[in-house]
Amino acid sequence: AENGTVWAWGFNLNGELGDGTRETRYAPVRVNGLADAVSVAAGHQFSLALTNDGTVYAWGMGGEGALGLGDRFVRRTPTRVPGLNGVIGIAAGPNHSVAVKGDGTVWAWGRNTTGALGDGTGTSSSVPVRVSGIASVVAVAAGMDFSLAVKSDGTVWAWGENAHGQLGDGSTTRQLAPIQTRGLDGVTGIAAGVRHSIAVRNDGTVWGWGQNDVGQLGEGTKTDYRTPIQMRALNGIVSV
Repeated sequence: AENGTVWAWGFNLNGELGDGTRETRYAPVRVNGLADAVSVAAGHQFSLALTNDGTVYAWGMGGEGALGLGDRFVRRTPTRVPGLNGVIGIAAGPNHSVAVKGDGTVWAWGRNTTGALGDGTGTSSSVPVRVSGIASVVAVAAGMDFSLAVKSDGTVWAWGENAHGQLGDGSTTRQLAPIQTRGLDGVTGIAAGVRHSIAVRNDGTVWGWGQNDVGQLGEGTKTDYRTPIQMRALNGIVSV
């Protein structure tokens, strides 16, 4: 909300609404104990919030370590993620979380069996670990076991699962550390679906890559693309 409070609704068996209960809510309820929030993100049965002082809070199911709290317990109210400060952006995949700090470094936590944490290992972590080999990042996104980042120079970098080409490097090989997505510059925003990725450039064009079995890339076919392709019906777009 405009006053920095956070509100949530829906399924709540594991506390993902952050109101201290397990009751499903059919109308918005206030998340306990949060003020000055500037952005939120939702994973699979967990939630994140970023406050204006650069701290991150998490609540809900911690089974994959996606809360970043050092354990895998359920939290029914927001708990501050330790070891993170100066954060400017957050993203949540189904089972992992990503944060970018004001110094351009990227941090991730949760499931890492296919490299979604980008630290060069396949080892999951219940606390934030630094994504290796990348700096000057201004925005992040998280899909199903993969992550994306935009650098200040407008290039896109990706890591993790890549079975459908969602990393955009021309292959279907999973990557344990960031690699550059091919053929994109001037990018101002990114988004990640389950197995596909979307970017908007500073000229207002939109580009997509990865799984396309139900036309999620918007280019008129059901063909997967391993490198970005322009969604030609869209122009003048400012965000995704």
